[in-house]
Amino acid sequence: MTATADRTGTATNETVQSIYVTALRNTHALEKQAAQMIQRQIERYENYSELSQALRMHKSETDQQVTRLSDLLHGHGEDRSLLKDVVTQTVGNVAALVHSVTSDEVLKNLYTDYSVETYEIAAYTSLIALAEEAGHQRDVETLRLSLREEERMAEAVFKQIVPVTKEYVAREVRGEKADR
Repeated sequence: MTATADRTGTATNETVQSIYVTALRNTHALEKQAAQMIQRQIERYENYSELSQALRMHKSETDQQVTRLSDLLHGHGEDRSLLKDVVTQTVGNVAALVHSVTSDEVLKNLYTDYSVETYEIAAYTSLIALAEEAGHQRDVETLRLSLREEERMAEAVFKQIVPVTKEYVAREVRGEKADR
């Protein structure tokens, strides 16, 4: 009976490990996508300095998050998923391109940015729970650092919704370039 319990325990632990590593890979790909989207927005925004400043700061954080996730994956003897990286980066670039041809690009990007930040908050919250379940307590603080960065950015983006919307409307009313 002990041998069966040991095998079941080992199988359960291997399952939890597999789920955790998959989530790390997925979040790594998500952060790569976010970095691409942020970079495209930074390149295009001309009239929204506070939003651009927040995006520049968060681009740096996002790059650090990608590195942290890579380090965690390597620490578990794993590597990122090249296929997921390519697919999610492509999706990020396509999303930025689609919004770039709309007259209200900055507003659509703002909504997308807030959605992405809340999605990342959920992803890191889940990763922390998975790390704890997998017995990787040493990973938790690294993941919490990224979670705090995402929470700060979500708050920063949320605070920009009203001012950016009002600036967009004011620029449109004056007949000035408002989309970016």
